[in-house]
Amino acid sequence: MADTLIENNSCLIYIDYFDLETNARLFAHAIAKQADFTHTMTVGLDGEGALNENYRHSLSLPPKDFKEFYKILAQKIRSEFEQIVEKLGIEPFELGAVEMHLTSHNNGEFYKPHIDNGKGTLKNRVITFVYYFHSIPRKFEGGQLLFLRNKPKPLIVPPDNNSIVFFDSSLLHAVHPVSCPSQEFADGRFTLNGWLWRKVEEEKQAEDSSPPAAQ
Repeated sequence: MADTLIENNSCLIYIDYFDLETNARLFAHAIAKQADFTHTMTVGLDGEGALNENYRHSLSLPPKDFKEFYKILAQKIRSEFEQIVEKLGIEPFELGAVEMHLTSHNNGEFYKPHIDNGKGTLKNRVITFVYYFHSIPRKFEGGQLLFLRNKPKPLIVPPDNNSIVFFDSSLLHAVHPVSCPSQEFADGRFTLNGWLWRKVEEEKQAEDSSPPAAQ
């Protein structure tokens, strides 16, 4: 895993998570895909997305638009999964899907307090992760991840380049508004953010019934 781990009551924070070349290529890729970003949706208990810019205001890309970096991060997380679960103090579970989006926050954008799981299909989201990247030097302020019920006081996590945060998806959290005076896309706060899902019975049954892969 990354060399430096910061532990607290709410989350795990690793810094220098990727090598610098991968971190730089990811940033360049995000900037090159600017035209493909769309407004981020908020997912309800029915699993359907809805646009609500009074509650969540940002832009995002789906995995098909960052396949290489999805694979890099998903493989790294899967290889470290057992340690992440143990350090978070979460009851061990069988890992299913790794859901991921590439998200941009620019001037005035935010995400109000929320949790990432709940009832319906979302109950199988167990762990949330947020990998941060941005221009060097950083040209925005704000954008901190806030854990509002951390004890003995709320926890504020800065969006430092090449760091990643893991936490229980049931924790109440928020994204503080970003201040980006230039309002240039490349000057904003970027993340690869997503969720580690518990493997559900349907996935297990599908695997059990699948023919063996060709060698």
